[in-house]
Amino acid sequence: MNLFSGTTIRRAVAAAVALPVAGGATLVAAVPAAADDEEYKILVVGETLGFRHSHIDDTTLALIDLGEENGFTVDVWDPPNSSSGWWGPGSPGQPDLTMDSSPFTSAENLSQYATIVFASPVDNTNSLNPATPRLLDDAELAAFQGYIRGGGGYVGLHAATDTMHTVPWYSELTGGGARFISHPAQQTATMRVESPAHPSTAHLPAVWERFDEWYNYSTNPRDDVHVLLTLDESTYSPGNGAMGEDHPISWCHNFEGGRSWYEGAGHTDESWTDPLFLEHVLKGIEWTAGKVEGGGNCVTFPEVEGMVAGLDTSAVGDSVIAGAIASLLGSARSAADDGDPATAVQVLGAARALVDHLSAAAGDRALLATKIDDLVDWQTGLVDDGPSLDLAAEAELRTMGGKQYLAVRVLNEDETPVDITVTTPYGSKSFAGVAPAANAYPAFATRLVEVPGGEVTVTASAERDGETVTEEIALAYAGTA
Repeated sequence: MNLFSGTTIRRAVAAAVALPVAGGATLVAAVPAAADDEEYKILVVGETLGFRHSHIDDTTLALIDLGEENGFTVDVWDPPNSSSGWWGPGSPGQPDLTMDSSPFTSAENLSQYATIVFASPVDNTNSLNPATPRLLDDAELAAFQGYIRGGGGYVGLHAATDTMHTVPWYSELTGGGARFISHPAQQTATMRVESPAHPSTAHLPAVWERFDEWYNYSTNPRDDVHVLLTLDESTYSPGNGAMGEDHPISWCHNFEGGRSWYEGAGHTDESWTDPLFLEHVLKGIEWTAGKVEGGGNCVTFPEVEGMVAGLDTSAVGDSVIAGAIASLLGSARSAADDGDPATAVQVLGAARALVDHLSAAAGDRALLATKIDDLVDWQTGLVDDGPSLDLAAEAELRTMGGKQYLAVRVLNEDETPVDITVTTPYGSKSFAGVAPAANAYPAFATRLVEVPGGEVTVTASAERDGETVTEEIALAYAGTA
């Protein structure tokens, strides 16, 4: 019996895993759905006026391959040039792939791209000499700014923070004004996931050890961005420019109408064949392109506080409500900063409820509500629910012998035996000690010709370190009525 054509609920699963089931079908862990199925286009910028990173070619080819597999095409801007300096005689570029002329002619021309990827396009402006030629000249920069302000996406990879040092706006786009200043020798270090519900981090281990070139930045961008990953400086030698206990290495934010996502790793050529790293970058691309959502959508408290501050509070009632929302946001932010996301979620719920009481004249209530909902999603993803069980489950109505049955399958993906109870509108069944990788597979006779949709409750429990851990899953199924 093939049950796996409907919705599958999975708990505590860190990465997508394909599971063979009866009838030759496959169960795959849910991943964020694209906003639409239409193919889209991205631009990869590898043009270099300074030190040329060897990974640029590998990055470009990896993104082309990812596009073929995930529904986007890639244009490349990486022309050869004769710029020279301590790094050598110039940049070879990618003449076989690059466009004939710069795409940075206008915001309208750039709008053909769902997002623009800056793959370490170093331009040697780190001396802050305004006379040094930049990656983008004034006209090209204006086109790029117009593109971002029109809702465009930006992905910065590795040395994307080592270009256009003399353009403050660009450093704000990459995130919080953080510019590359130094790096130690390449070595193994540990990254820690800070925002586990974001599409670009949801598949990552909470503690991610890898070999790379680790950047130090001119400032900590945390106050202005949504931090995705931090570096644990106790796990490597950060050298001069060490940032200390709080060292963001990947982040994202909503900026002037567009979306920005940055990853500071990726220097090594091997990064671009690493499945974990490629999935991380792919989801960054898809998020900036508006193809995936979730995990708070890179919202920050200052972003939402700024929206509240910009409300029209000329009406007395709106003034009082806006003040109360601002106060609640401040309390939620304090709770979040203190590592108490559960309290932050509760306080944000109160702020969200007040938004509906603002008058239409106050401003865009729907957008403000969405942003507070994003804060709730972000903080909810940080709540530690304690030990959990690793399960996959599905329910579906099936016709057998001319009769309607509600079939349920629960797969124990945990490392320990699990007791499972399945409760439905048509009865319940219990299974004791379901072994790892084994199934509880009950079917319930409905005794109905037309069956309404409903809900199945799966309750599982197991012993963990002397404690009983219980997990409950509410599982919806479609009816025939």
